[in-house]
Amino acid sequence: MQKVEIEEIDRVAIQLSKIPGIGLKSAKRYAIWLGEHTHETKELISYLERLAQNIKSCKKCFNLTSYKDGICGICKDLSRDSSTICVVQSLENLVEIEQSGVYNGIYFILGGLISPLYNTDEVLNRVEYLKKRVKEEKMGEVILVISSTTEGELTIHYIKEQLKDTGVKISKVASGVPIGADINYIDKRTLAEALRSRVYI
Repeated sequence: MQKVEIEEIDRVAIQLSKIPGIGLKSAKRYAIWLGEHTHETKELISYLERLAQNIKSCKKCFNLTSYKDGICGICKDLSRDSSTICVVQSLENLVEIEQSGVYNGIYFILGGLISPLYNTDEVLNRVEYLKKRVKEEKMGEVILVISSTTEGELTIHYIKEQLKDTGVKISKVASGVPIGADINYIDKRTLAEALRSRVYI
């Protein structure tokens, strides 16, 4: 394989390795496969271009949406309980809960956790927006689906402090989620049971 081809493979591998869960070794293997299967690669490029052009974050909950007004289907759904909002760390959490079928309220994605070691300004801004929504929409309950790690507990405490003057009930998942566990790695059934048996804080 000539140097120029190796460089192209490496460039693609570096981009693929930015996807959570894909290491550089696996990324290079995928890049080589894409180089060998150009027809599938061109199809993938087409889908990725459409994804980049049509998908954006929901203005209300930060879910993904293709609606032109920027509001996702869950937030638009009038059959859902809009008085209950489930605060999750990531889009993956939202998808897992939706697939479990145990929750019919609305969501809010934090996009991360508060940490003393990393820049978490975006998370803090989202918590501020959450507070605004809770007040304006007169919500009855905020459910926190957040990891029981050190950063997770710090985030839970911060959200509780920010919402204490709103009068909203605050609960968090407890049963079935081990201490120190990362919510992103809890299986769907355990997460659903933890949501059902949440405790008020």
